[in-house]
Amino acid sequence: MGRRTQKDGNLYTAIAVLITLPFLTNPSKANSFLNSLFEVGVKFFIICIFGFIIYWFFSRNKRKQEYLKARKFVSRKPKVNEGANETVRSAERDFYNTYKEDKESFQQEKLIQNTHEKWNKKLINTLEWKRFEELCAEYFNEKGYKANVTRQGADGGIDIHLLKENYSLTKPFGIVQCKAWNCYKVGVKPIRELYGVMSAEQAPLGVFITSGTYTKEAEEFSKGKHLKLISGDTLLKLILALSEEQQQVLLKKITKGDYSTPSCPSCGVKMTQRITKKGKNIGNKFWGCVNFPKCRNTLHIKNEI
Repeated sequence: MGRRTQKDGNLYTAIAVLITLPFLTNPSKANSFLNSLFEVGVKFFIICIFGFIIYWFFSRNKRKQEYLKARKFVSRKPKVNEGANETVRSAERDFYNTYKEDKESFQQEKLIQNTHEKWNKKLINTLEWKRFEELCAEYFNEKGYKANVTRQGADGGIDIHLLKENYSLTKPFGIVQCKAWNCYKVGVKPIRELYGVMSAEQAPLGVFITSGTYTKEAEEFSKGKHLKLISGDTLLKLILALSEEQQQVLLKKITKGDYSTPSCPSCGVKMTQRITKKGKNIGNKFWGCVNFPKCRNTLHIKNEI
């Protein structure tokens, strides 16, 4: 192995001597060769520089075009016809209005719940019709009667049956009609209808309770009959005449949950606020059943007085 390496080294040395011998014997040719080699190297270097510049220029333009094409593709929006566009905008407006109304209703309900720590006329006026019936029934329960609220729907002019132990456990001692009408007075017609139901049911007592007031004709008609007309002010006085403990128990029951949004007379679920979109009442707000179109019950928005 050592002999072979020495032999190869001698060969390389002989080749180097043969290459350099002409340059040593003729120095002018050596200088000419080195100059030519240097010129060739310089030209090759310059060509490489220009080639790199040309490559960089064209590749840069290509990358720029690809970037713009990709950006245009990403930012391109699907074409939507004008009708669909208007539908989307209308849906967004409806969503915003519904959100705004729900937010305002929630804030108003929270304010009501925070301010009504005791019984007052404003609280009675705020109660929706179903919760107002429950208030009347709970009051009679506190007074020792057994008050049964009738089912939803057509009640035949009776909202509450009053049972009395010393009278009968099955036959009602009194019938009660409740109206959360704090916007206008109760006329004589509903009072006559209640008196007719008393005769049909053979009930010795009839009670009509409203959160508002009565007309003079209604009050005159009730005189001399077993008819008691209780206005909103009178109901408040009756509640305040209860013990403090009874008042707080009653207050806790009646103000539990949402007690201002009206319930559907047929379904019994809370209704939702809507806006009339066509017809002569366009723009007016009303309460509609959430089960629409299966249930088409509506109620007017109750204004406070």
